Amino acid sequence: MFPTAFMPFVDLFMHGLFLTGFIYGTVLSPATNKSAPLVHNAAITFYIAVGGAGLGLCYITPVSALLKWFPDRRGLAAGFAVCGFGAGSIVLAKVPQPSIETVGLPVTFVVLGCCYFGAMLLCAMIFRVPPRGSQINGMDIYRNKAAATDDPGASMVLSNAIFSKEYRIMYIMFFGNSIAGLVFLSRLANIIKDIFGKDEATAATIVAINGGFNLGGRLFFSTISDRLGRKNAFFAMLASQVVILGSLQTIMEKRVYWAFLLVIWILTSCYGSGFGCIPAFLCDMFGPSNIGALHGIILTAWSLAGVGGGLMFTEIYNHFLANGHTPKDPFVYSVNIHWILGVACVGFVFLLFVGTKIRDRLLKAKGEWFRVRLFDRLMRVGSFKVHALSQAVERSRTQEGAGECQRHYFY
Repeated sequence: MFPTAFMPFVDLFMHGLFLTGFIYGTVLSPATNKSAPLVHNAAITFYIAVGGAGLGLCYITPVSALLKWFPDRRGLAAGFAVCGFGAGSIVLAKVPQPSIETVGLPVTFVVLGCCYFGAMLLCAMIFRVPPRGSQINGMDIYRNKAAATDDPGASMVLSNAIFSKEYRIMYIMFFGNSIAGLVFLSRLANIIKDIFGKDEATAATIVAINGGFNLGGRLFFSTISDRLGRKNAFFAMLASQVVILGSLQTIMEKRVYWAFLLVIWILTSCYGSGFGCIPAFLCDMFGPSNIGALHGIILTAWSLAGVGGGLMFTEIYNHFLANGHTPKDPFVYSVNIHWILGVACVGFVFLLFVGTKIRDRLLKAKGEWFRVRLFDRLMRVGSFKVHALSQAVERSRTQEGAGECQRHYFY
């Protein structure tokens, strides 16, 4: 409760510190201090550290609160929350440059910082989580029916959730879902110009439209996941990415422009939809009490995919440029598609082993290595053999193991 209620104010405070430091470092210090380069570097470092931390806090906090307000529409709530993150960049994309040309970069930072501070302060003043014990559309935040029980609902202990097999699998799954969007789509403008011979204005327009598909994917897939199921939604996303990445090399080599745009926009929608679905997926799996921490940790997979994947892409790209290839050669991009496809396939395979039902997450049987559900049949793999449980046997084993699982993982 404390983090959810006070994160907006912590975030505002950090942005305020950044604003003060940046004003001092870029507006006042150069005029009065001979060590202006040192101060400038410190201001940039402060901007990266504090701005990044504030961005993360502001991203996670509204999602956590909205999931509690709409327990019956978690996907829709999460989708709207993360849509705001993407919509902001689209709405304000044209604002900074005219301001920089008119009043300069330092003053632009001050003006925009004050505007953001004021908007966030107003939002923080009305930011609330549901009162304890409240019912929303006949459910509490744990999705228990109002008339069914007085029990507050089971929520996994945070430490057990973080170190659980399901969370580790979901981390790899989310990494696989993010890699293509972060690494390949970041080069979209260059691909449009180099491979398809379009001009700068066309490339900028395509990138802007691509941002709209990112936004739409976040809302569309998260909304239908309320009906389709989170795991099924991720199946659709990752399967689509695998098919698209598998065909992208041929499309680029043959330079079929319309087909390239079609698959890229679908790929972008699948990439963005992962951010809309993952908060609701985590909330379903581990309970609303843990959603803030678990969401924050799993977003490090996004960061790792961007940093590690970006470095690997650039290294391979530069290697082939140094060995006789040109930026207009589709091969310098196609060779990178191969390993990106491999990572997406790994994410798809790991998704198979996410146990979304409580009976799939009971303690392992003796000699069991892992389990997977296929066509609603639980398959236990271990000791070099596969054992399929019938529905009757599974129900019996579930009743026997539920109590022990409850004592180990829940409170």
